[in-house]
Amino acid sequence: MILQRVVRLALATSVAAAFAGGGARAQTPDAPPAPPAKPRVYALVAAIGDQFSVVVEGPRTGTHLSPYQRRTSVVPDDILNRLALSSLDQAIARADPRSKRVYMALPGLSMDNVAPNEREEAAIEAIRHALERMPERAGWDRIVIATPAYRALEATGLSGRLQGFGLFAESQCQAACGGLDPQSNIRSIQREPSDGVDAITSEDKPIKARTFLAPFSYIAVWILDPKTLAVVEREESLESQKLAQPLEKPLDLSQADGQKYIALRVTKLIDASVGDAVMHSEINARRGVVEVSPVKVVPEGEPKK
Repeated sequence: MILQRVVRLALATSVAAAFAGGGARAQTPDAPPAPPAKPRVYALVAAIGDQFSVVVEGPRTGTHLSPYQRRTSVVPDDILNRLALSSLDQAIARADPRSKRVYMALPGLSMDNVAPNEREEAAIEAIRHALERMPERAGWDRIVIATPAYRALEATGLSGRLQGFGLFAESQCQAACGGLDPQSNIRSIQREPSDGVDAITSEDKPIKARTFLAPFSYIAVWILDPKTLAVVEREESLESQKLAQPLEKPLDLSQADGQKYIALRVTKLIDASVGDAVMHSEINARRGVVEVSPVKVVPEGEPKK
């Protein structure tokens, strides 16, 4: 299947870009800083695994059989974990610029005999077991772990039973599918149906689409106390992005340009979902801060806006 080959080629070329330009990140203060406090130390663990899902919706036949075709690509060289780890690093650098990050490489976790909805807890327990034997955790402030999250139900136009990183392909016409012209025997369709699915083109322009390709990044970020290994917090982010092209600019996934485009969308979505989870966690010092604007006095009798 062509999407399977795209996954292997595209992700292999994108992981280097995810790490390019890395290194120390500095923040220039506006005023002379106060004596700095000790930087917090975060141990980062990516436990995404090596499975990338491709789900394609086929015709609904009216039977009890699922219309979804599901395949899983095994992505080599720890690419998915490296992408997640890079995204974790960047997200924590934004939330806590003075922090120090320690990158943890743990043995691979086998989930072949674990139900999808139980894999998160199984991964956390296995990671805890490995961390128990690491005395260096006494010098850490937090352990931050990224695992695949599982969504059982259909949502936002995507199928249910999705987990981790993947691509969902909606191949069935969703709107203004038209009918056959009795004279030409050619299907009559609108170029951009007004009741189509909201999607975005390769030029970042909104489009109404009948079909789409949607990368998804379903992840959970777990925060553990290094001393006790107790779970302090869990934040989940279920992100997806529907992609479509106008008829005059189709996307050819068999070509390098099409593969690079998909790789870029996948890596950006992973960054966004990991960043969203981190920014909603305790790591973000500004979480829950309410900005209060100046109070405006409304004269008596003047309508309120």
